[in-house]
Amino acid sequence: MKIKTFTYALSAAFGLIGPAFFLRNINLSDWGMLLVELGFALWLVSPFVLIAMAVRSDRFSAIGALIATILAGLFGAWFYTELTFHFTTKSDAQDAIAMLFVAAYQHAIIVLTLSLFSFFGWLQTRRK
Repeated sequence: MKIKTFTYALSAAFGLIGPAFFLRNINLSDWGMLLVELGFALWLVSPFVLIAMAVRSDRFSAIGALIATILAGLFGAWFYTELTFHFTTKSDAQDAIAMLFVAAYQHAIIVLTLSLFSFFGWLQTRRK
């Protein structure tokens, strides 16, 4: 399987974890908040849209995008699972709000990983 195709598939799988757990934790009976909640769900998918855009462009390493997907995806999956089922923490009223910050951390992980791989790629091409 090609690295780019595998990265797309892994990105799609990890991208669905956040909104699924977020929609599980919120109250969907209030129709007035539906657009806001859908916006939040899109925000939780956005790190993996960033990965897909990086894979599509040839400026970034496919291996770097794959590693960024794995790091951000595993971090997000662990954090979303912990906030939903509370294996080591106590339940809190702000669990759904805490889930919104996971996407910001995932963005940071992705940008730092892709920047690191781009920098090392640039150094390798400069050596030649």
